[in-house]
Amino acid sequence: MVQGSIDMMHENGYPASVVLGQMILEGGAGGSELSNPPYYNCLGQKSPSYGENGTVTMQTEEAWGTVTAVFSTFASYKDCMLAWAHKFTMPPYVSHVTICPRDPATGHYDADSFIEAIWRAGYATDPNYVQKVINIMTIYNLYQFNNMTAEDLEDQVTGNGQFTHPCPDMTYQSSYFGEIRPYEQGGHKGHDYAAPVGTPTYAADAGTVTIAGWSDSAGNWVVIDHGNGLVTKYMHHSRIVVVAGQSVRKGQKIGEVGSTGQSTGPHLHFQVEQNGIAVNPDYYL
Repeated sequence: MVQGSIDMMHENGYPASVVLGQMILEGGAGGSELSNPPYYNCLGQKSPSYGENGTVTMQTEEAWGTVTAVFSTFASYKDCMLAWAHKFTMPPYVSHVTICPRDPATGHYDADSFIEAIWRAGYATDPNYVQKVINIMTIYNLYQFNNMTAEDLEDQVTGNGQFTHPCPDMTYQSSYFGEIRPYEQGGHKGHDYAAPVGTPTYAADAGTVTIAGWSDSAGNWVVIDHGNGLVTKYMHHSRIVVVAGQSVRKGQKIGEVGSTGQSTGPHLHFQVEQNGIAVNPDYYL
């Protein structure tokens, strides 16, 4: 999706950060089922839409309350993004968009001005929609993509190497940060590392254990405070080997993989939070 948003930006100037921010917002606003296959409507677009391959009727939240609406379905996420872009070449959006300021360095529309412009043209009924998208673009550092080319994305090295891997003996990564799944709202808040029960888990960095115990949803979990607002969370253990208040070293064993709490199989859920907001663990690994 990031690749598609960057390609679209270079074709028509629409900021990659805006379409990605709207995907996250729409997926977290009760639109998880709509975002997933077979509908591929990751932007909450109502029918009729450019390139739609069908329709589906679902409930949605508008400024005046919950209503039933007809949404477009698409053959792929790319088709959904193309439909999103096509809107802004037509009334009532085009007149608002074309007067938006552009970044003098890239020639692309300024992201904050762009979301403000399409909202004023009637894109969303939520009076706080603009600020919500801007908050998402800020929290997830989506603005970085507005200055990238497709080649930059291919060459980009993610992470700063601050963390060691919390479960290096995993079998595979079964879920990713931001993934939209039908049984949760707002997108997945961490990475899931599938591994056999008993596989060791480790502190990603040095810090102080603030929680080491039971949660109905997280099962046996450990929370480590690394200072400066940075916290890591490790969930669904079969066994934990640290206690609250304990100082741990980077790479120190803290537990063993299990499937406790709300879990569909043995894995470690690894979550990173900065100032209370879940962020992509890849930024630190």
